[in-house]
Amino acid sequence: MLRAMQLDLTNFSPTRRYLVGVSGGRDSVALLHHLHALGFAKLIVCHVNHRLRGRASTTDAAFVRRLSLSLGYECESASIDVRRLARDTRTSIETAARNARHEFFAEVARKHRCPRVILAHHADDQAETVLMRILRGTSISGLGGMKRETTLRVGLSTLTLLRPLLHVRRTEIDAYIALHRITFREDATNADPTPSRNHVRQLLLPQLSAAIGRDVAPMLTRLAITAARDDALLQSLTQDLVERASLIAPDGSLVLAPELRSAHVALQHRVLHHWLKSQAVPDLDHDLLSAAVSLITNLEPARLNLPQGLQLRRKAGRLRIAHQAS
Repeated sequence: MLRAMQLDLTNFSPTRRYLVGVSGGRDSVALLHHLHALGFAKLIVCHVNHRLRGRASTTDAAFVRRLSLSLGYECESASIDVRRLARDTRTSIETAARNARHEFFAEVARKHRCPRVILAHHADDQAETVLMRILRGTSISGLGGMKRETTLRVGLSTLTLLRPLLHVRRTEIDAYIALHRITFREDATNADPTPSRNHVRQLLLPQLSAAIGRDVAPMLTRLAITAARDDALLQSLTQDLVERASLIAPDGSLVLAPELRSAHVALQHRVLHHWLKSQAVPDLDHDLLSAAVSLITNLEPARLNLPQGLQLRRKAGRLRIAHQAS
């Protein structure tokens, strides 16, 4: 068996039930074939027809269903007008499609009582993700890219996303497909450089590699590993500070304890981010968090306007969330 398909199956068991996201493309089809070869007998194939490519999308769904049945797997599918969803939610098509998939996975997970979802993201996907996040000015958490295992809350459901191909290069998957003569569906939109991810994949990454004379994808994936490691340490230090200093009061307010006031600004940022997320404050970014830190360390100001009509207020040594006065 080629190294390309030496999946990272730590803590996986062929006797357990898993959901598997299969688009019909080479990556997910190769993943499904290999899991089948390894004896995973309780897979439930999940496919979402995004309705973005007309008849081709419908053909993809039919292909995935036939493939699933030929391998002896149950297939769950959904048809979602992602273009309309993106318009209604005022998000990008990529974001709308991802959210639609997650909601569908959650629905299937509840039906089959299986929260574990195997996805086919690989090393080149990781490099693209990290580079896109760098260009958007991400934090160290964002530099960590995708994780091999991610816990995701979708409505009232909790999913565990598993990525056993995250260390495998796209060229290695291509070699595996060719060796085993596996049929898959080619998404024509992958050749369109207009969408941001395709632009990064087809133009920017090759140009960067050519500029420095080396393949930059492994460098970006190493950066993700290093950032994820360091981020885990900072997360642990943040949680320790929150618990040790009892920073979250019973009423949900943030206690401006001496330990928080004297902490490194990086930990102050993280404590605020943790707390504001727990208070369901939307659109947290670097500028907002930097402004919020000033309420910890300075006497003025004592208030900060937040998105969606909310306000952060300091009073009696605590921070609270309130609605802005009309």
